[in-house]
Amino acid sequence: MTAARPLRPNDPGEVGGFRLTARIGEGAQGVVYLGEDGAGRRVAVKLLHADFTADPRARTAFERELAAARRVAPFCTAPIIAADAEADPPYTVSEYIEGPSLRTLVTERGALTGGELTRLAIGTATALAAIHEAGVVHRDFKPANVLLGEDGPKVIDFGIARSLDATSATLTGAVGTPAFMAPEQVEGTAGGAPLDMFAWGCTMAFAANGVPPFGGDSVPAIMRRVLHEEPDLGALAGELRELVAACLAKEPRSRPTAVEVLRRLLGAEAGADLLAEGSSAATLTSTPAASPSADSVPAPRPPDAVAGPLSSPEQFPAPPGPGPAPAFPRPGPPPPGYPVAPPAPRQGGRPFLVAGAALATVLLTAAGIAGAVLLRDGDRAGGEQPVAGSSPTASSAASPAAAARGCSYESTGEGKDVGTPPTDSPALPSSATITTNRGTLNLELDAAKAPCAVNSLAFLASKNYFDDTACHRLTSDPTLKVLQCGDPSGTGSGGPGYRFANENTAGVRYARGVVALANAGPDTNGSQFFILYGDAPGLPAVYPVIGRVASGMEVVDEIAEAGTADGSKDGPPKRPVTITGLRTG
Repeated sequence: MTAARPLRPNDPGEVGGFRLTARIGEGAQGVVYLGEDGAGRRVAVKLLHADFTADPRARTAFERELAAARRVAPFCTAPIIAADAEADPPYTVSEYIEGPSLRTLVTERGALTGGELTRLAIGTATALAAIHEAGVVHRDFKPANVLLGEDGPKVIDFGIARSLDATSATLTGAVGTPAFMAPEQVEGTAGGAPLDMFAWGCTMAFAANGVPPFGGDSVPAIMRRVLHEEPDLGALAGELRELVAACLAKEPRSRPTAVEVLRRLLGAEAGADLLAEGSSAATLTSTPAASPSADSVPAPRPPDAVAGPLSSPEQFPAPPGPGPAPAFPRPGPPPPGYPVAPPAPRQGGRPFLVAGAALATVLLTAAGIAGAVLLRDGDRAGGEQPVAGSSPTASSAASPAAAARGCSYESTGEGKDVGTPPTDSPALPSSATITTNRGTLNLELDAAKAPCAVNSLAFLASKNYFDDTACHRLTSDPTLKVLQCGDPSGTGSGGPGYRFANENTAGVRYARGVVALANAGPDTNGSQFFILYGDAPGLPAVYPVIGRVASGMEVVDEIAEAGTADGSKDGPPKRPVTITGLRTG
């Protein structure tokens, strides 16, 4: 694989506020660089070859596809941080994933076998299920677009292939890589989610055998086999072989959906929260890391500059989602033929998946309070240790006025309009008291790590925003136990009429007693929050933590013990809980 190389004399030193440190590689879509954000976190910056200035329609299509890609929940996918379709050249910035691509791993080390292959299949099927649930089609799923990080496989570059290829001539007019293209793509038709499942089958066969199932020689020969011949599945065996064979059916309608594949792969362990369970199973994968290359860079996702709401974690400290902060009503039916089990609330009319272990719906609904506090190893909410290695009292004293002035609250035109928080607060609170019909909770807040979130919470509390609101969601999955509150509508679709950016999610631990924001991805925070009554180590670090419960966890435990009203793992609490007041101090 290509190692990171020094920047060339004509390479830029900075793109979109991200400092470039090395050249990783170059592919058909653009040149990829290793970069850093202001906090020193590594990112992948891709300067695109596309010339949108010469083709406004292509730029519009690209922006539309980026906006759609933002709706994808972050199950086994690499989050986008920023992008700008109007820049010259346009660019995308995504989380940097250290590890080889599947293509590189198989080429250098050989085919995958046993549990390693099964976990790869589960992780990639999970990613495609999340992508399809958001109404997005990858269109270029292949081994080079599967990165193998320490926490399992991540699928990149989804949803934008067609608009990028529209700016340059292609061999057949089809989008994709010949050895992994479905018959309908070869024939030049647009196709839908089934074409991704065909590509998934090809990719799994490649992983198991080291060669694609329709060969890797000349393009005409490959296309002929894709259209008219049966695949060579080689060493694939058992149920995985059956699933791959089904996905390689010539007729799109005969292929199983990603959800169906995932359910069969999980077998008897499959529950209601398939994406969470699939993501958890995939994190067991351990593959040898390789030096950075173009393949080992996460796929870009939509820019802030691009219009349209997002529903997947995207940007870092800068906002990742374009457009107004979406509302979060319950989702309508999933795309035909590609149901997801069971859908959770969605933002701005966009569907979300219930994610028991990794992303429960409860975490995907309207915006919670922004900001993230890091918990040290061994910290336990409800115990004596402070969050983030500093006491809340010290946090509030840490230059609160300056921190508040740096906050930005973007109006969404939706939700309960109470104005926006002031950014000249003389002091930020270090604690909050939540009184409910079931008892009182005392919270420790960390204003130093989450100033914008704490400022927002204090503002909403001063407006009596939370008074007489119900905690509308309880989850009881073994790997995700949370109580979610903060929505005045009581439905999971409400918000304060503004949104704001994440503040500190790197390295966060979701432990019992932690209070974090419920959002549809980074930088879509508003008023909803959740309290964990059990550890959730498999939860992706995309939900900002604002503090912990210092006392009163028995209140949450009693509510959780009673379960949900309908006996499911995810729904309104059987013991209704109403916030009678929330005050900060």
